Amino acid sequence: MGRILLGTSGWSYDDWVGPFYEQRKWMFDYYVKVFDTVEVNSTFYSLPPGWMVQFWAKRAPKNFEFAAKVPKTITHKKKLKSAEKEMETFLDLMEPLRKEGKLGPLLFQLPPGLKFSPDLLKSLLEGLPSTHMFAVEFRDPSWLNKETWRILENHNVAYVVVDEPLLPPELVVTADFVYIRWHGRGSRPWYNYHYSKDELKEWVPKVKEAA
Repeated sequence: MGRILLGTSGWSYDDWVGPFYEQRKWMFDYYVKVFDTVEVNSTFYSLPPGWMVQFWAKRAPKNFEFAAKVPKTITHKKKLKSAEKEMETFLDLMEPLRKEGKLGPLLFQLPPGLKFSPDLLKSLLEGLPSTHMFAVEFRDPSWLNKETWRILENHNVAYVVVDEPLLPPELVVTADFVYIRWHGRGSRPWYNYHYSKDELKEWVPKVKEAA
């Protein structure tokens, strides 16, 4: 069985003070003592300053991994087309994490309205460097087919397995790692949801199989 990393999407939430954090200060320091990975969700909306990424790289423990969402300017505004400059800027920003051996997968979360296009997917993946780990989360069911998975597999890019109301939890392995996102099963928003122990237990054999 491979290494299993468990974390959350972000760590700086005021309503976690009390249930999880003892105080507002030092959230990150406490988080990395409990979890061994985190998905940086804020990069989807705006890029953090370089000094902040350097701080994460130095502050996190040795075996900690950061995943990060690719900016929405690439996925939603440009819809994966002609975004080479933006992608280069993002990769340069993440470089301190990679140099420290703490950079995990970079996540492309596609917009719900983007339909299946094998040529678009191939064009995206062919332009990505082999030095990084990438994962793609689809939001439209038209992408859930063998051709999509074959293209991902050919480039060692992970299909993001999801637990959410929109798509089925297809456990498909297309890379040498697996990326699972538990969004929640709420209506609006999905993430306003507390998984029961029984619901989480349903995933134990799936996670073990993927690992």
